[in-house]
Amino acid sequence: MNRLTFLMLIGIVSMFVLVGCGKDEKLTLDSKHKELPNYVTNTSELIQETYIMAATYPEVLASVPCYCGCYGTDGHVSNLDCFVDELDKNSAVVEWDQMGIA
Repeated sequence: MNRLTFLMLIGIVSMFVLVGCGKDEKLTLDSKHKELPNYVTNTSELIQETYIMAATYPEVLASVPCYCGCYGTDGHVSNLDCFVDELDKNSAVVEWDQMGIA
């Protein structure tokens, strides 16, 4: 992941963290989404929350262009593609992507 992508990701995560400040609630994954895979659950809480935010607010991450270099090889178009591989018609995560932990 290049520096620009990393900075954009940090900016998005920071935005969500600031929005959530003052709440003592732990961010949880809605049951409509596929369970987080081991490669996510075995990482830091921040990365886990980022995956959950990607599932909760896919339209936000979809609006941020992806500069990870995977456009040609993996077809990534937006930052959402770095976390979610497939959404169903109800915007539920069907398949996760490992790029978000790299």
